[in-house]
Amino acid sequence: MSQIPKIIHQIFFAGAAALPQKYLRYHQTVLQHHPDWEHQFWDESKSYQFMEQHYSWFLPVYNSYTYNIQRWDAIRYFILYHYGGFYIDIDIECLKPLNSLLGDFELVLSRLVGFSNAIMGSIPGHPLWLKVFEELPKRKDNSANKTMPYYIGYSTGPIMLNDCIIASQLQESPKILVCPGYIFEPGAPMELNGKIFKSLPNSQTYTIHHMTTSWLPPKHQIIRFLFGLVLEPYWFFGSLFKIS
Repeated sequence: MSQIPKIIHQIFFAGAAALPQKYLRYHQTVLQHHPDWEHQFWDESKSYQFMEQHYSWFLPVYNSYTYNIQRWDAIRYFILYHYGGFYIDIDIECLKPLNSLLGDFELVLSRLVGFSNAIMGSIPGHPLWLKVFEELPKRKDNSANKTMPYYIGYSTGPIMLNDCIIASQLQESPKILVCPGYIFEPGAPMELNGKIFKSLPNSQTYTIHHMTTSWLPPKHQIIRFLFGLVLEPYWFFGSLFKIS
């Protein structure tokens, strides 16, 4: 019997009515493949009211963040701790239902080169999130003047989450399902058997993360695009020979 409740959480601070067409299409694929799941859509007002009602102790940190993406990152951990279910980024397209992944697991995580926070499943009250809550306030200041994308990942995003998972040694638990990149996020660089390559969608793929990174400033969007052009041939040939 599944321990993770059938609830899907998605965040878009401007609200569901303001979803751009591409995000609306991705959101609709999530709804279509999960008609028997509860769906929770979190806009800015609902998110703040939730934090104010249940986790007011964190509001000074939540309010102090420089970027909204930090609030989007942080609140997903609190939501999963409080309600359980699956958090799914708004730029993720669903190909088939997640039901068969539930099993008897307490956490379902996506692992690329490190653990991702774009799609995560959890039982309510899982201790991982307590470790995350402890870590978030420690990382809110950017006194080291890290670049904006790295600072986001380090302070609230996947770098922070990965550090918490590794420190807790949770990836070794039989109650944790660690999914390789091609399950949820094909097209992203991932590590498998000591090799890093760009995975491709296959028959086991449940979702596609389009990684629009709309939160990045234009300068970083351009750098990311150019960097991708340079690396694309490497990832392509790496994916062809990943088993060798």
